[in-house]
Parts: sequence; C-alpha cells; structure tokens
Amino acid sequence: MLRHHMSVITADNRLKREVQRVTASTASTAAFGKDLTVLEGERKPDLVIVDARTERAPVGLHKKVPEGAKIIFVVGDDHKITDDLPVFSDGHVVSVMSHGDRFDADEFIASATKALRGNIFGLNKYFPWGVTTFSMVVKSYAEKNKAIDALMQYANLAGVRGPVRERIQTVADELMMNALYHAPVDKDGKELFREKTLKDLVQLPEVPAIEVQYGSTGRYFGLSVRDGGGSLSRERAMQYLLKARSSTPEMEQKIGGAGLGLVSVLRSVSKLIFNLEPGTSTEVIGLFDIELFAKGQIGARSLHVFTSTPEPEPEAAEDEEAGDDDETQATQAPPDEEVPDLRKRRGAWVLAAILLSVVTALGTAVAMKRSTTSDAITGPDDPRCKPVPESDGLVPR
Repeated sequence: MLRHHMSVITADNRLKREVQRVTASTASTAAFGKDLTVLEGERKPDLVIVDARTERAPVGLHKKVPEGAKIIFVVGDDHKITDDLPVFSDGHVVSVMSHGDRFDADEFIASATKALRGNIFGLNKYFPWGVTTFSMVVKSYAEKNKAIDALMQYANLAGVRGPVRERIQTVADELMMNALYHAPVDKDGKELFREKTLKDLVQLPEVPAIEVQYGSTGRYFGLSVRDGGGSLSRERAMQYLLKARSSTPEMEQKIGGAGLGLVSVLRSVSKLIFNLEPGTSTEVIGLFDIELFAKGQIGARSLHVFTSTPEPEPEAAEDEEAGDDDETQATQAPPDEEVPDLRKRRGAWVLAAILLSVVTALGTAVAMKRSTTSDAITGPDDPRCKPVPESDGLVPR
C-alpha cells in the first residue's frame, strides 16, 4: 500500500509528470494543483512540493501545511541558493532543490524519502545501488591529514580534475575540522576546545572519533562527515549559512568556529545536506557535480536540512487491505468446516519440509568434509592467500 501522500503546487505539466513517475518509489500518492486548495483534499499531505521557479510561494503556505508535514521547494537552475536561506526559518521546510534542463530524480527520491520516513543518515542514499562508498574513522589532526590524502588519491583515480579536487580538499578539511574540534561540547553545550589555538589542537593525541565517507558515480563526487555529538542545531546551521549572503573573503577570515567552514562549503559544493539528530549525531554531506563544474557552474544549487524523526506507524494497513465489509472477509477466509482439513494439510507439508532440511544438511556436511581434504589452504605460500594492505588505521569498508 502507498502509505504517504504528497501535495504538489505547480502549473507545469512537465514537473507533474516527473513527480508522478517517482511517487511509487517513495511509497506515495500525489495530488496536483495550482494553489493552496490542493492541500484541502480528503487526504492530508505528508509532504508538500512547491514549484517556485517562476512564481513566489503562495502567501499563507506555512499556515496551511498540516503539523508534521514537510515542504520541498523547487527553484530555477540559475537561482542563487543563498537567496532562499530565509525559507528555512519555517520548520516545515527541508529542501530547496534546483531544477534545470533535466529533473534530478535521484535527489528528489532521496529527499522525499528522508522527509517522509525520518531515516536520514548516509552518503549512499544519494548514489545508485551498486556504487561503492568508503569509510574512514578519524580521531586526531594527523589522521585528518592522512584521510585527506586518501580522499585526494581516490578523487584522482575517479578522474576528478585538479580545480575540482582542490574544492573537495577544502570542503573535506573544513568539515573534518568542525566535526573534530567544534562539535564536541560539555554538558552545558560549551565547545570543549573553544579556547585552544590551532597549535594546541594539533598536539592533542586523540579527540572524539568522527566518520568520513566518500565515493563517486562518475558525475557526482560525494563526501560526508559525521560526528557522534549532535551539537549542531538547525538554527545554528542557518545562522552560519546566512553569513554567506553578505560576507566577503576578508570578512570570512574574521568569522570564528564552524561558521567559517560552512560558508566556504556552501560556495564550493553543488549540493549541501545537513542530517541532524540533536544530542546524538550530525552529518554534513557535500555533492560535487563534475559535469556542472566543467561548465564553470560552481556553488550550492540545492540545500537540504533534515532532522531525524521516527517514521509513524502505519494506520491499520492490514485492516485496510483485508477490507471492512463481510463480503471481502468471506473471500479471504475459508468457512469454519474447512479449517480442520487445511490444518491437517499444513501439518503434512511442515513434516515434509523438516525431513527435506535434514537430508539437505547431511548432504552439505558430506560435501564440506570432502572439500576440506582436497581444497584446504596449505599455508601462507598458497596463491589464494593475499596480504591485506596497510591502511594506517583508516580502513575503507
């Protein structure tokens, strides 16, 4: 059953078709309309999609959106994402997505699914199935540098051009520094290392561990940094990003803490994603569109801010599928007099299955015994024994 419902405010038939094609993949139905009346249907929306490419969002939108529902804005491909930062003051808003010559269905599916289900963490949500992503655990300044070296080697092997690699390096360094030294806080919410200089931080042997993930699809290079503190709130993230609207390079040098990092990141990535679970974990993901960078189109074109929330339980899904009328129930359950006979048949099938599993297990044991005598590895010189490469503690998995 399609559990969720979307309301899409748009007059563009092309966008309607594009959204309709991906509704099933997000377990959703969709209703379309040109104004806020689309929110007044019998089924209340869990997610509202607003087409803001040619017209501003309808006045009074936030008052009409049901409690708990999320909002995704679709903006033009040439839109400056910094102009849209104020919309995130509305807690319903999770995404501002650009729409260019083609609709990025993968980004839409990932964003809609995260908004609807609350399962938000992980770089792999933005990559097709089968794409390998790697993970590194970092606990010190020295390990941070080694992690960046590994990232740069991978980016080079992935065919990422030099100028793009430089931006990836900048973003990786900023996000890791923020996660390592600005995210850890005490019980009062004060940064543990706030008073320390960079020289002091370099000399710390170990700090709370962070996880760095990375991977590439050929078009997108992705990087995520996740800490185990969860001290970054939605409000603080927006305060930092708003500095990017008017700050100059000279002003940025005076911005302290995580603010400087996020301003630089916003201007270097193609898509920026915040996954927030207050008090538990923060993950920041940067996606670099290699094709757009080659055309000189640099800077964030999409921004997403998700907060982890448990997905609500389905509302009597089994009862709905079974039906409410007596006629439907009669077609699904046999009459009472047939039940004993069915139970006898079921018992016979269970007994047959047990006997078959015993025979299979005996055959497997015999086969394994034979293989241990003929196929056993004789020692370290056996060609099937290959050494595991050294990784300096940064182990891809």
